[in-house]
Amino acid sequence: MSTVTTVPFTASATTDLHRGWLSNIGVACVGSSAPLRVASHVLRQFGAEVRNVGDTVDLAGAADIVLVDRIEDTSFAGVTHASEYLSLVEQLNTSVWVTASAYGVQNSRGNAVGSELTTLASGGILGHSRSGDEAIPTVPAGDIALKLTGLTMALAALHGVHIHRDRSVPVHIDLSAQAAVVSTGLCLEMAHALAQCPDSGGSSRYGAPTGFFDCREGRIYVVVLEQHQWERLRSCLHPQLDAIPTLEEARRRSDEVNDAVAAWFSTRTNIECEQALQSVGVPCTSVNSVNEFYRRAHQAGRSISDEGPGVSAIPAVVTERDDDPRKEEFPSLQSLRVLDAGHVLAVPLAAAWLGAMGAQVTKLEDPQRLDVYRRRGPFVAGTDGPNRSAYFNHVNFCKQSLDMQVEPTGSTLDATPFDVILHNLTPRRAKVVGVAAAKLPAVNNPRLSVTSSGFGATGQWAEYRAYGHNIHAFAGLVAATRDSTGALGDVGTPWADPLTGVAVATWVLAWSIAGARSHDTAVDLSMAELMAAQLTDLDGAADYYRPRSGSADFFVRTRADGRTVAITLQGTGDIEVFETLTGARFALPPTRGSMVEPIALGALEALDAYEIAQRLRCAGLAAEVVQTARDLAGDDFLASTGLLQMVTSDELGSYKVSGLPWMVVGTGRAPLTAAPERP
Repeated sequence: MSTVTTVPFTASATTDLHRGWLSNIGVACVGSSAPLRVASHVLRQFGAEVRNVGDTVDLAGAADIVLVDRIEDTSFAGVTHASEYLSLVEQLNTSVWVTASAYGVQNSRGNAVGSELTTLASGGILGHSRSGDEAIPTVPAGDIALKLTGLTMALAALHGVHIHRDRSVPVHIDLSAQAAVVSTGLCLEMAHALAQCPDSGGSSRYGAPTGFFDCREGRIYVVVLEQHQWERLRSCLHPQLDAIPTLEEARRRSDEVNDAVAAWFSTRTNIECEQALQSVGVPCTSVNSVNEFYRRAHQAGRSISDEGPGVSAIPAVVTERDDDPRKEEFPSLQSLRVLDAGHVLAVPLAAAWLGAMGAQVTKLEDPQRLDVYRRRGPFVAGTDGPNRSAYFNHVNFCKQSLDMQVEPTGSTLDATPFDVILHNLTPRRAKVVGVAAAKLPAVNNPRLSVTSSGFGATGQWAEYRAYGHNIHAFAGLVAATRDSTGALGDVGTPWADPLTGVAVATWVLAWSIAGARSHDTAVDLSMAELMAAQLTDLDGAADYYRPRSGSADFFVRTRADGRTVAITLQGTGDIEVFETLTGARFALPPTRGSMVEPIALGALEALDAYEIAQRLRCAGLAAEVVQTARDLAGDDFLASTGLLQMVTSDELGSYKVSGLPWMVVGTGRAPLTAAPERP
């Protein structure tokens, strides 16, 4: 084992230094849409001076970063056409300009508008949030797609700052909302589709039991994906499940398992069930409202705020070494050395994006305990092997590999060469591996440690286990979401994990740009707190699904091909355009996300779904076919954007991964490298 000198972290007067990391950055925000509110909130959280501006006069050389949102409204300074907009930005931009639009501003849909509903449709989320092609998609509450786009917008802006300072030229970032969702919330399903995996995707391919259950009081979400979790569940329910020794058999006898679990839950409260199963390591969480989550978080010892000036867009508990702030030269991303000691999704995705932006990223692996994605797949074309995991390969591009040997007393890892250390290991595992913040070796240069976990590294929930859907239930998303029948619903993909990945990468870039840093900074990110922070403006499910005045968000299933089209009409002007196109009188549906009869399409009723969506988009309306990952893997438009980039590996040859959801106007996408392979 390596011998190192460690320096303990202590709370100090510099604990809030991170709030000034971007104090030398001025931001001009043009508008107040949901993405802009989130992006500006993120940048302000790190000390950037953000001001709202109204016209081009206010923009001329007045800010380091300009943020513009063309998703729901393409008009800007009297310009609506994409080509004219690009020309205007070229005249005005002196530093970094970030444009968010529905599909990107440089392609054939540069003039198209979108909405929360159509972004969820174009990004594939709605296609995986229903029980079958004929079912009405479940629309998750909280405008999570537009807010994720806003968070990605802030990250893209910080990437633009790096490019601008490296090249000393104005940088215009073109961010697609569709691409932001595909490359995050849909990333595992895209991996499954692009790798032509024959089995089903998502947690359903593993779990028994998996899903919601009623308790004597409240509801619970449980998911069992590993044999050791199954054994511990059996021990709690003894003797009901004694005759089913393996997880594989449990999957085959899922009805019997679910009946036994439901009976056990029905005699206990949700909190009792949660605590009993979590105490033995089974991922099980109560279904909380957002308000319940914050109340419980405070009781559990987490120092977070859900109101007032202390609210953060990407909350974390930050600890900084007690010494004078270090003023360093602004480092280029190419010189930033990042250690990815994480596994599964959130941290590996963050590290892959940092690698795609140019950072030197090293993937830490224990040959005796490979990433669960390497071990469990799903595998390319159904053939297993450590280098054939669709999920692992999709979220581990642009990295070099580093093996370590691990023993109960420590590991062979030497962490001293790295500027940034990322992990989502349990506290015990992090100490053994040597990446726990308190165990890191002393170094002369400033260093950042970011830890991601389901519930944070401190407080009563520090040892809780969870998967993405557990987080959705625990943080309030499920309690606020309703399916088409009015029952509790959930987004159909692991949203919290990639959301956390974007947040982790944002913390790293903000730190890298800082004019002054503490010697050592440790950031403790809770996925549940981050998910809840996206939902604080929700008053309740009933309010979210109530139609906005004079507007409509609805679905239509076409007669020609049976596909579902998502349509948003934003006000009376859109409704008039829709009625002119269809020749039919339109009646506002009763709730957001309702399915209306095909007769509402009038003159368009005989067309297929793709033609209907195209006609509506060309008329300036937000419309999109409800896509799945398999649809998008073969979609000509998405391919034309360059989001799906080809990488080359020794074992698999060439294959595609979802790259960064933004690009610099006027330049091509930087090439990506394949995930590291095992010998």
